[in-house]
Amino acid sequence: MLAPPLHPLVTGFGHDGKVRVDPVDMPYLDNDGTSYHPNQILVNWSSYKYNLADVVMMEEDGSTNYLELARAIAAILLTVTDQGAYIPLVNAVLDAIPADWWTDDPDYTDSWYTLAQNSSGTLPGARGNGQLTLEPYFVQEF
Repeated sequence: MLAPPLHPLVTGFGHDGKVRVDPVDMPYLDNDGTSYHPNQILVNWSSYKYNLADVVMMEEDGSTNYLELARAIAAILLTVTDQGAYIPLVNAVLDAIPADWWTDDPDYTDSWYTLAQNSSGTLPGARGNGQLTLEPYFVQEF
C-alpha cells in the first residue's frame, strides 16, 4: 500500500551554538509496512557542536516544502539557547510547527531522541510508530 513519503528533520546545535534543523531527503519512504535499507547518512555530524541530535519524522500529506518548514522551525527555535550542554529539541520542534500544518498536511509520525555518532542497532520511536536502524559511518577526507 502506498503511503505518503516520510521526511526526517534532524535537530541539534550547530558549532555557533544556534539551533539547526536539517531536512533529510528520503522520497523513497512511501510504501506502508515496508522495511527500507537505504544506507543513507541521516546526520552529518560535522555540522553539530555536540555528539547528540534528535530526529523528528514527518509524513507528507500535502505539498509541504520541508526546507521551508525547517527554516521556519529554526527561526522560532532561535530562542532556545545553547547552555553548554545538549538539550533535546523534539518537543521544541513540535511546538514550533504552525497549527495549520497539522491539518491534513504533514503529520508528525515519530521521533528519536539523543542519537549519538556511535548509536547503533534498531531503535523504536518515542511514539511507537516506527523503528530506525542505525550504524556509525565515518566519511574520510581525501
